[in-house]
Amino acid sequence: MNTKFSLGDKVSFLNEKRNGIVTGIVSNSRMLVTSEDGFEIPVSIDEIVPLTERADYFVDSRKIKEKDEHEVNVPKLEHDEIWEVDLHLNDILDTGREMTDHEKLLAQLKYFNKCMHAAIAHRIKKIIFIHGIGKGTLKQEILRELRNYEKARNYEAPFKKYGFGAMVVEFY
Repeated sequence: MNTKFSLGDKVSFLNEKRNGIVTGIVSNSRMLVTSEDGFEIPVSIDEIVPLTERADYFVDSRKIKEKDEHEVNVPKLEHDEIWEVDLHLNDILDTGREMTDHEKLLAQLKYFNKCMHAAIAHRIKKIIFIHGIGKGTLKQEILRELRNYEKARNYEAPFKKYGFGAMVVEFY
């Protein structure tokens, strides 16, 4: 790391949950840092990073777009082909921003419902939703959402291929 430090710079230790101030320069690669608890510690410049204010990392949430804000891309399927939809967050969100568990669940359910509506609109007969295993919360919420779809039934997806982490939704 080629970061230059100066006397008085606020720094954070990489391998510890504490901060300090550069109080001495031993060499180009070693500094003396006085930690928050008053100890002067000799460290390599590879062990510290400049400490910045949280405001420096401000993210404008209006610029973050979820994939599910756009139309769902329905694949062109042959007559009896099955549409496979992965509900894992990295497959439905464009960003890795921090979200609460509740926000994550809402994003997954929103995408699930968009896929259901797209399937109905495109007359797709069968979808496999990959919900993963986890704690089972998403699966339970999907089952609750399915009550809103009159002509849909669901059952576990083939165990050999999906384990316990997927369900089939069929329209009749």
